[in-house]
Amino acid sequence: MERYSRQLLVLGLELQEKLKELKVTVVGCGALGSSLVELLVRLGVGNIKVIDADIIELSNLHRTHLFEEKDLGKPKAVVCKERGEEINHEVKIEAVTDIIDENDVEELIKGSDYVFDALDNLYYRLLLNDACVKNSIPLIYGGVMSEYSSVKLVLPEKNACLSCFLNYEGEEENVCETIGTLNTTVSITASLQVQLMLNHLRGDTDDFLYYLDFRKMRFDKVKIERNEKCQACGLHEFRFLKGEEKRPNCGLIREQEREINNEYIIEKDRNSLVICYKNGKCFKKVSR
Repeated sequence: MERYSRQLLVLGLELQEKLKELKVTVVGCGALGSSLVELLVRLGVGNIKVIDADIIELSNLHRTHLFEEKDLGKPKAVVCKERGEEINHEVKIEAVTDIIDENDVEELIKGSDYVFDALDNLYYRLLLNDACVKNSIPLIYGGVMSEYSSVKLVLPEKNACLSCFLNYEGEEENVCETIGTLNTTVSITASLQVQLMLNHLRGDTDDFLYYLDFRKMRFDKVKIERNEKCQACGLHEFRFLKGEEKRPNCGLIREQEREINNEYIIEKDRNSLVICYKNGKCFKKVSR
């Protein structure tokens, strides 16, 4: 326990043992996800699954901790796994080079004690929310935009879920818009998400959405009540899981599977790139 001697003074042995037994899933391993992985690994969370089908690009480096120039062109999930294991060899990390959709999300999060939302797309965020609510898995939301962010702990059937207050109007222009952010915003947001997990492990319940304005140095707590007519936790319709909502035509889009001999290949053209993995899964990355 020497590795954790300083945090044991704060958390105590019982909570440290709980961390060792946890099974956590991080969905998305870009700026926010990689920061989450590093924090969870250093805390000693025993089992971490990282889900991301994207590759590392130069524009990612300014706001990440785990990625370096030598990692350019490599799968984000794989680098998160490798770097995490270098930090703490006692932690088991599984890299999943895939995207979540209505066909696989429930299986991918199955058995998780917590799921961390590190996504940047409202459609997939609400899809993940559906899956967690349906399977009674705590979800820890983190959203980052420019110099603003928000975080929330979702406890299915106990407090408000994301669909209680986030509305999806179909394929709006801003769903696919690229919005900048800073590494300071990302780091603090990830820290707050992990702190929500720690507090919940201590037995705390939390009904608040925490909103941060880093430009004005404001930190607001907003009480969010459950919506009885919420499509997810209220009515249990789970429209995103059922594929009833139109998904955006941008980001990573699943392509027809094909066999390749390498661990992964990347094919580029002027407007998009295609990433294929040895498991046969292929994805087109489309920007607008």
